[in-house]
Amino acid sequence: MRAPLNNIRASRSPMRQKSVAGSRVSATAPVPAPVGGWDAVSPLAQMPADRAVTLDNWFPQPGYIEVRRGYIPYCIGASDGPIESLMIYNASTALASRMFAAAADSIYDVTTLGSAISSATGFSSARWQYTNFATAGGHFLVCVNGQDAPQNYDGTNWTAPSITGTGITASNFINVNAHKNRLWFVIRDSMDAAYLPTNSISGSASKFPLGAVCGKGGYLVAMTTWTHDGGNGPDDYAVFITSRGQVAVYQGDDPSSSSSWALVGVYDMGPPIGHRCFTKVAGDVALVNIDGVLPLSRALTTDRGAAIGIAITGNINNAMNVAAQNYKDNFGWELVPFAKGTMAILNVPVAELSSAHQYVMNTLTGAWCRFTGWNANCFAVLNDTLYFGGNEGIVNQAWTGSADNEDEIDAVGQTAYQYFNGRGRLKQFKMIQPLLTANVTSRPAVGISTDFKDNAALGIPTSAASVGAVYGTAVYDSSVYAEELETFTDWTSVTGLGYAASVHFRARSGLGEDNALWDRAFWDYSAVWSAGGDSTEVTMRINAFNLIMENGEFL
Repeated sequence: MRAPLNNIRASRSPMRQKSVAGSRVSATAPVPAPVGGWDAVSPLAQMPADRAVTLDNWFPQPGYIEVRRGYIPYCIGASDGPIESLMIYNASTALASRMFAAAADSIYDVTTLGSAISSATGFSSARWQYTNFATAGGHFLVCVNGQDAPQNYDGTNWTAPSITGTGITASNFINVNAHKNRLWFVIRDSMDAAYLPTNSISGSASKFPLGAVCGKGGYLVAMTTWTHDGGNGPDDYAVFITSRGQVAVYQGDDPSSSSSWALVGVYDMGPPIGHRCFTKVAGDVALVNIDGVLPLSRALTTDRGAAIGIAITGNINNAMNVAAQNYKDNFGWELVPFAKGTMAILNVPVAELSSAHQYVMNTLTGAWCRFTGWNANCFAVLNDTLYFGGNEGIVNQAWTGSADNEDEIDAVGQTAYQYFNGRGRLKQFKMIQPLLTANVTSRPAVGISTDFKDNAALGIPTSAASVGAVYGTAVYDSSVYAEELETFTDWTSVTGLGYAASVHFRARSGLGEDNALWDRAFWDYSAVWSAGGDSTEVTMRINAFNLIMENGEFL
């Protein structure tokens, strides 16, 4: 008597075999698209069905996964070297906001598509930390780098404010934060912070030592404001973190008065990564440290040994730990929220000022994936548009178009292994049906791995009649892109024998480096051919897969 096969039904496809006594019968089995995202923590044999063993350049949406968008050069000519900082000046109106890039010894205005405009020069470092701060005298972008005098931008000019104080050298300020109408600074390679009088951008600063409360030594790395009420209110706390992972939390508004300033507590966490380790997210703060990305509100009350349970990066914990151990000393770590794309982007510098990849989370679902091909040193969001600084003096506009400048986007994925309700039954896998939604007629290459062996041979799916340009190969003036999304359900043959199976899939988006894309070409990287950007927006989504397999007997 055969055991029932839940979720497996007799195939009504043309491949169905007739059932006779003693024969094996082909059956179909559904495989969900890995909308649960990349899973780098679950055992392969116990991974949830909607997770992925690998998910590179596929972004998981609530109901499907899609090939990520690319990038185009946006502003060029900011030195010949790497862009190491992107800074946003938030003016009173969005249209008046500006974006600045730092490279080599200069700061450039890169707000407008085209060529970078030199704005300030003569600096020793391009690794600036910044905040926006408003006073009665105007709105200011306040920047520090630990080597040069602090710089203030007022909407028109850059100036070096005069900041003095006993034992204070302003050029040693390495981190800056606005808290309770004061500017606070972290002093490089010390356990000291400094603060200015309220509503001031210059003047006499007071030193605030923390060595007595943070007894594990090291040095201060960064400061942030942690709020419970979602704004600048009475529940705001001043938070300092040291290189040893000690976090000192203070409440109050006047550090010179014991009656209006008090230590809430000192907490032990994993050491932070870089001076850009804090990112404000709504009413909370995300901390990037060697244990992952942690919400401060929960991390302060959780033992470090249980950090994986509250980490935002919990589903990719093993990958995050390996990256932190191998690359934690590289410059470029940064967490950037991109609300329009419903994503949080953690930049991981694999080789400093050379190559990077990104761990990317869908903020709606918490599902993760990995982006490769964006060799970014820093990110910024201006007017709901995402940008990153590259290694050749170019600021790139990200999440746009169907190619990474001149390069194809190579999207690779692998679903979780499944036994299809027959853990002890041998199966021969014969065909796969990707259920696609796309505005192009090409299909992803698909294949099968069995029994936890990476042994998939990616086949070439059959193609329907063309409704537009072939995915990844169209050339301007010789192909026409489909204007509407269509559904494709073709079957392709595969070969696999085993008890458990996983679907591999791969797609390429964009044109090869020998073909220029119309409307975004650059001539010798000196002038933009067109101000329109990449107009070839390609969509490929995977909604699910179906498998046809032949069941053997139970062991």
